[in-house]
Parts: sequence; structure tokens; C-alpha cells
Amino acid sequence: METVRVDGIDIAYRHSGAGTPIVLLHGAFGDSGDWASDLATLSTDHEVVAWDAPGCGGSSDVPADWSDRDWSAALAGFITELGLDRPVVCGLSLGSVLTLLLARDHPGVPRALVLAGAYAGWVGSLSAAELDRRVAAVEATIDLPPEDWADAFLESVYPPDAPADRVASARAALLAWRPATTRALLSSLVLLDLRPALPHIEVPTLVVRGEADQRSPWRAALAIARAIPDARFVELRGLGHDCAGPEFDALVRDFVARLQATA
Repeated sequence: METVRVDGIDIAYRHSGAGTPIVLLHGAFGDSGDWASDLATLSTDHEVVAWDAPGCGGSSDVPADWSDRDWSAALAGFITELGLDRPVVCGLSLGSVLTLLLARDHPGVPRALVLAGAYAGWVGSLSAAELDRRVAAVEATIDLPPEDWADAFLESVYPPDAPADRVASARAALLAWRPATTRALLSSLVLLDLRPALPHIEVPTLVVRGEADQRSPWRAALAIARAIPDARFVELRGLGHDCAGPEFDALVRDFVARLQATA
């Protein structure tokens, strides 16, 4: 793990490889370790960086008064501090929201986007009833030890036949989760609706969904792909909300190769 300081916040990250830069953004209750196998695969011919988002893993806590624009500024600053020239930014779940925020607020930073298990914000992707249920469920975790709710959450993210090592890594990150980060996410992002920003995204975008995803609705993912002018939607059979892994990595490599061929 390495660390870089961005506007007074220490951001930890994993870094490997050389070539076209790819930035990997993990989901809620996770950290960069969620991408360990993908980083190893993709870095054979690309420069790959996976961050611990502020408030996660080895990074500093999130300031209590952060807004959605502070999240995007931190991500843009992180990319700038590392000297990454127009990377492909790949976000999973919460990471997909941060990726869209980056494209909205700092459109010159990413070369392309990959959105996995995607949301246009919870307001922009969930029904009112489901939004209320999700918020209540997350609020209920704040004062409980992660051991009490970790397994139930992971069952909604991974199908029963998911690789055991991937689930174990996710569980380890979840057990180290900070309640203050949950509070910061709820206050800054829970009412976010990014649908108005989607038609203005001008970079190539790949939207990926696991066929067995229990968290990001199929209609929401498809709507994101349809709203972004240069977007393609791919569904991976048998995979869940965390649809990363060999099939996903192959998709990303093909996507980047197409970008290079048309440059």
C-alpha cells in the first residue's frame, strides 16, 4: 500500500503495472483489497491503481461536512496527484456513483468510464419504497458491530457459488468498516440523483451488471446505459452485485483495447 495526500486527506492505494492507466473504485463497506485479483490481472499490460476511498481502509476519515462535490474533488485530486493522464475510471456500486460524479464535475479527467453494479445515485435508480428500505437498513448498521450484519449483507452482494477467497476478502474489509463513514455517505450521497448528468457524459462508457445482482436493478443499469450517449450495456451470466473477476477483467481489457484502436 502507498499513500498520497489530497487536500489534507491521506488516501491509501494499491498500484501496479504500466501502460494505459485504469483507476478502480470499490463499493461501500469495502476497500482496495476487493480488487486484488483484478489488479493482478489487469496490471499485466496496464497501469492499475485501486484506492481506499476516504473513510475506508488505510485512508483518512471523511470530513463530517462533505458534499457530493467534495467526493468528486477528492477523486480528481487523487488522479492528478498520481500523475495519471486521463485514466479509464472503473467504479463498482458506490464506486460507480463516484465515477459518475467525477464525469459530472471534472469531465476532462477520465478518458472513459466503466460502471459495474451501477447506480445513478440511489434516488436516481431505486423506487421510493426501496429507497426508504435501503436507508433504514443502512442506518440500522451504524450502532451495531459489523459481525451482526456482515453475512446478510454479503449474501446480497455475492451468489452462493462466488469464489470463497473473494467473499472472505470482502468480509475482512467489512469487519473493519467505520460507522463515521456510513454517516458521511448517508449525509452526502443518499439523496443524489445523477440522471440529469448522464446525457452530458461525453466519454465512452461500459455499463456492466451481474445477472444475479440483487442490489442494482436491471432497469436502472439499462437506463444509465441508454442515457449516456456513447455507452454499451453488458450483463454477465451468473454473477452478483460484485461482478468483478475474470469475465469482468476480460471485458475491461477489450474495452481499453477498443479505446486504443480508435485513438
